[in-house]
Order: sequence, then C-alpha cells, then structure tokens
Amino acid sequence: MPDARLWIDTNAARSVIDIEKLCILAGSKRVEVVIHAQVYLERRRQMRVSKGARFSEVRFDGLLRQFGIQIIDIHLDHPSAARWADSLCQRYPTDRDWEQAKKRTLGGELIADFKVIPGKMPMTTDWLIALAVEDDPASRIITHDEGEEWQRLREAEPRRALRWGEAVTWLQSLSADEPSPG
Repeated sequence: MPDARLWIDTNAARSVIDIEKLCILAGSKRVEVVIHAQVYLERRRQMRVSKGARFSEVRFDGLLRQFGIQIIDIHLDHPSAARWADSLCQRYPTDRDWEQAKKRTLGGELIADFKVIPGKMPMTTDWLIALAVEDDPASRIITHDEGEEWQRLREAEPRRALRWGEAVTWLQSLSADEPSPG
C-alpha cells in the first residue's frame, strides 16, 4: 500500500526517460504515481498529433502500465463539492475576487491571444485537480504551472506543488524502509 501519492500534471509529463526514472524512485519509496484522466486525455491527444500514423495506443498505454502510473479521476461528490466551494469562498470572498483569480490562471501566451479579456471565466480542470490534491494530505503534484489554482499547494509547508527537480529531491529524502510522511 502506498504511503503517499505523486500526481503528474500535463506540463510535466514530457520525457519518457525522466518519467521512468521518477517512477522507479517513487516505487522504491512506496509513493504511488498518478495522473488525472484529463492529463491522460491531453497527453494522448498531443502524442497522437505529434506521432501521426506512427502513434501506438498499445505502446502509449503500455508505458503507463509498465511504469505503474495509475490513471485516476476525481469524483466530485456532494461532500467534496460543498467542502471545495466553501474553501474557494473563503479564499475569494466576492465574485470579483473569484473572477480575478480565474483570470490569473490564464498564462502568458493564452492571455496574449485575447484581443479583449473575457468577462466571466469558467473554472478549469486544473482547479479541480488542485483541490483534490489539497484534500489529500498525502498527495503532492509535479507542475510547472504558476497559476492561481496551485497557490495553496505552493505555499503549503511542506510545499506540495513541486517542479520536477523538487519532486525528485522530495522522493530522494524519503526512507525506503519506513512509511513516508504525508
């Protein structure tokens, strides 16, 4: 049974060699490596476009199985929705605060492409993933995204939204013989 969970965000899931090394290290420390189903969807679509006719779904899914990466989804049930809504309301107490927070998640190139910044913004999947990671004290996530949705995890002590090198350092710091801290 894993002692902790390490999520990988789409923007960090790039190098097969690095992911393999990370998964071997995580396995030796009893840390489960997971990706959200949305991350799977995004990476599979990206790889299918990149590889074209050479794309192999058997190879793509086989690598995930070989590395022991679990594909999970977030079950947005009533208790979670209530808890997360209350948490977001405490962080962003007005509609204006919430809209500004969502707009701050629009990074660099994306926001540059807008001629006029949209009024109301939808909540992205990243918010749900971030809230799910926050909800599980044993979870951390690898993401290079500096958006507002990851702020609580970046500011947590210990830090729970990690860049690739930080995640490797965290894994290396765990003992292989005893349960890892959450």
